[in-house]
Amino acid sequence: MALNAEGVPGPDYHMWNTWRVPRADSPHHILNWSATVAKGATGGKLNSLVINCHGRSAFLSLGTGIGWPQVPLFSCLSGLVDEIYLVACEVVSFTGTSDGNLFCGAIAKAAKTNVYASNHTQNTGAWLRIPYGKIDGFEGKVWKWYPDGSNELTNL
Repeated sequence: MALNAEGVPGPDYHMWNTWRVPRADSPHHILNWSATVAKGATGGKLNSLVINCHGRSAFLSLGTGIGWPQVPLFSCLSGLVDEIYLVACEVVSFTGTSDGNLFCGAIAKAAKTNVYASNHTQNTGAWLRIPYGKIDGFEGKVWKWYPDGSNELTNL
């Protein structure tokens, strides 16, 4: 499933289920709808959930925004998603109250799944045609968080 934020530069990602998320949608609605879609997927779960939006350290500009207070909402995805890809600029950081490392680890723990994100500005390149069911490569360093909140650098 791909969640493409309204206002994010194209091209959008296209998956088995693709949703252009309006700016006015709440994180509660977005994540609960994603859980509903996952339950209707083959096998009753999604292989991956791609969140394509603007971002900054420990914040996703999806709908009205996902920050620390909204992290527990990801628990509705527990057992319903194998991996979450956060395609958003500079979500990962390692300092201060906006520590994106802890933020991504908390999402992985709440959803009980693997989470991927980068510390760099992301650029899909408007000239690219991204194949159905795929995302383009991440820019910068990419980390993978496990359901226990631990992480490692990865090569995606």
